[in-house]
Amino acid sequence: MELICTTCKRTIDSTNINVVTDLAKCGHCGAIHKASLLVSTVEDKTLSEPPKGSKIELTKEYGDNFQIFVPKKGVSFSDIPVFFFCIFWFGFISFWTWGASQGSIFFAMFSIPFWLVGLFMLTGIINGINETQTIKVGKSSLTLSKSRLFNSKKYEYNFKDIQSIKMTHMKASPFSVFSNPKLMWRLQRSFEAGLTMPAIIAGSGTQYFFEGANDAEQEWATKFLENKLRQAKNR
Repeated sequence: MELICTTCKRTIDSTNINVVTDLAKCGHCGAIHKASLLVSTVEDKTLSEPPKGSKIELTKEYGDNFQIFVPKKGVSFSDIPVFFFCIFWFGFISFWTWGASQGSIFFAMFSIPFWLVGLFMLTGIINGINETQTIKVGKSSLTLSKSRLFNSKKYEYNFKDIQSIKMTHMKASPFSVFSNPKLMWRLQRSFEAGLTMPAIIAGSGTQYFFEGANDAEQEWATKFLENKLRQAKNR
C-alpha cells in the first residue's frame, strides 16, 4: 500500500517507512508523519462509499461523525418457506390443542411452550422484514441501533472499551436463526465453513450487526468501522 505525504501529496518511498517506530519520512519535502495515520487516510478514500449497488447509506455528519444506515429489507424469497412453516406449525398445534382439550384442559396446557415457539418465529419474521439498523460513529464513541416492530435494541460503546470490530464466527442459536430467515439460508450454505458475521467485540460481550446484509456490504462495513476504531485509538 502506497503512503501519500499529506504535505506535498507525493508518494513516500518504502525505505523511508519505519514500522517499528511507526514513522514515515517524505523524501521530497522532508515532512515526518505517523505511518498508521497515513494508512488510515488511504483507507478512508478506499472505503469512502458502500459497495456499488448497495442499499446501505453512508452519511458524513459534522466533524468526524458518520452514520451508516441499513434500510428494512421487506419481504424476500427467504421469508416464504419460514412463513409457510409457521402456518403449518400453528395449524398443527391448534389441532393438537383442540384434540387434547376434549379429554382434559390440563393436558391441553402442555401445548403452551409450542405456542410460544410459534409466536417467537412469527415475531422474528415480522422483525426481519421491518428491521432497520443504524451505526453512528463519533470521535470517541459508537452507537448501534436496531429498530424493529418488537424488541428494539440500542448499544453504546466508547472506542477505548472496544477490543476489535471484525468478521467472526457466529454462535447461532435456534432462536437467532428462526428470528432471521435470511440468516437461516446463509447458515445452510456455509454449514461446513461456519457462519461469519460482522461483530463488535468489547468487554461487555460480542454484538453482531448487519446480519441481513450481503457479503460485500458486511465486509465493507467491517473495514470501515475497523479503520475508524484504529484512528480513535491512535489519537
